[in-house]
Amino acid sequence: MNIKHLLTLFLAYMAVACSDDTPYINVNNTGSTSIIISSERDATGTLSFSTNQAWTATDDADWLSLSPVSGGTGDQAITLSATSENRTGEVRSATVTLTTTTLTQEVLIEQEAGRYIRLEEDTIRIGAQGGEIPIKFSTNMENGEFAAYYTDGWLTQGIRTRTETSYEVHLIAYPNLNMESRTAYILFTAVGEGPSGNPFASAVIVQEGLQPNEESTDYSSDKTVRILNEATRGTGIPIVLMGDGFMDTEIADGTYDAVMDQAYENLFTEEPMSSLRDYFDVYAITAVSRHSGIGTGHDTAFSSWLEGGNSTLIEGDQEAVMDYVASIEGIDYENTLAIVILNTHQYAGTTYFGYTDGEELTEFAIAYCPIVNSLDDEQFRTILCHEAIGHGLGKLNDEYAYEGTMPEKEIEEAKALQAIGWYRNVDFTNDPDSVLWSAFLSDSRYTQEDLGIYEGACTYAHGAYRPSEESLMNSNTLGFNAPSRQALYDKVMRLGEGREVTYEDFVSFDSPTTHSSRLRASGAAISRPLHAPQFVNQPLKRAADR
Repeated sequence: MNIKHLLTLFLAYMAVACSDDTPYINVNNTGSTSIIISSERDATGTLSFSTNQAWTATDDADWLSLSPVSGGTGDQAITLSATSENRTGEVRSATVTLTTTTLTQEVLIEQEAGRYIRLEEDTIRIGAQGGEIPIKFSTNMENGEFAAYYTDGWLTQGIRTRTETSYEVHLIAYPNLNMESRTAYILFTAVGEGPSGNPFASAVIVQEGLQPNEESTDYSSDKTVRILNEATRGTGIPIVLMGDGFMDTEIADGTYDAVMDQAYENLFTEEPMSSLRDYFDVYAITAVSRHSGIGTGHDTAFSSWLEGGNSTLIEGDQEAVMDYVASIEGIDYENTLAIVILNTHQYAGTTYFGYTDGEELTEFAIAYCPIVNSLDDEQFRTILCHEAIGHGLGKLNDEYAYEGTMPEKEIEEAKALQAIGWYRNVDFTNDPDSVLWSAFLSDSRYTQEDLGIYEGACTYAHGAYRPSEESLMNSNTLGFNAPSRQALYDKVMRLGEGREVTYEDFVSFDSPTTHSSRLRASGAAISRPLHAPQFVNQPLKRAADR
């Protein structure tokens, strides 16, 4: 064999050898341009290929899962899994990228269209006045297969209708009393998935803010004082009523005075207050706000602010409240109950106490109470009694529960306040011989009140106890229970007459009114618990301090 022939054979061998080592990725897609999987969640498909190099696989979709994502040489198979149903109403696609040391191969993956909801609008704008919102959409589902959820408390569900070609879900938006716009969402998911399910569709609802077209110009009546009641017994315990969010025109037309008058009457509708009215000096002081109503962007005398949502917390400018109280000449400042009536129908209520004179706690308190629903509504009355009289005057604690076990630190703090006569309607023992209201439990004169030791108080389900199943300090379905009436009576005698009274003194006073007082608040159940009273532990600002 000559050299030329040997060279020819060698080159042929080298060509074959080199061709076997050429990197490749061969996708077996049977002639299709993509791999198709069905619309359901967990639907699967297979990506088959062969390669002569180690490989990795990635994808660019959040609805697709690959297994395995790496491998070696030879024939390979990747399982393609849909992690969610395709609810877009259209075929959706993803790209799987196979990568070796020297090569990259992309493969198109498609998921068939499945059940869908297609909204006519995905952004809906409404005015501050609120009202009905029709949300129109088309779908290939039956009425019982999907559910609509909205994300904020200023929306409520209306009706649902269907024509031959489309659906309508109607929401109702409450008026926006804030000057800033607000946003909520409506989501459509499968029945049973709840609002956290994979949505078929969603829309944003934007409600405009309130744009007041009037502002106060006349502040001449600001800090004008009206005397609503003069004490004829004792030294006169001061109660100061004031309103927030009332502009000059509402003061001029008598609206402000009507609110103050109704609030005053409401305060004395429950025993023992009905029988103790003569011990109180009650004032209404005019507060002129720049804007009418309460809400973000409203400029009001006391800057009252409602947290909203499921919260009933109210905050405000406490020093401004103190300033108005201090402007009443000769008032017993440290023993004053200040009540701020908010010009809004929203449901809320919060009381602040625990102000010091620099060393010791004072009786000064601020109760924030909106005109809930309407001026003559029963909840406006009972919330005033709960907040202003119960928390503000009596320093009573709440008798309802919505949390777990009361922490030991909070129990110790409450016991310290009980030592000065506060929180006398709750206790932290179920021993009938040592509980604060033990005298009532063995007194046959109070048998009809069904007094006992009921677990759940101070907002906690465990660790705190209340004297009765229901009361004005619980769900407002009854009046003040006997231990609460005693605490209020003792407070009035101490502040109004400067004397401490005995249990028998109270029973002698209370016996003619015991049963009627337990029925006065019947039927006024609160829609959800009011916010717990706020113990501020801060100095009471005097006129000289401001």
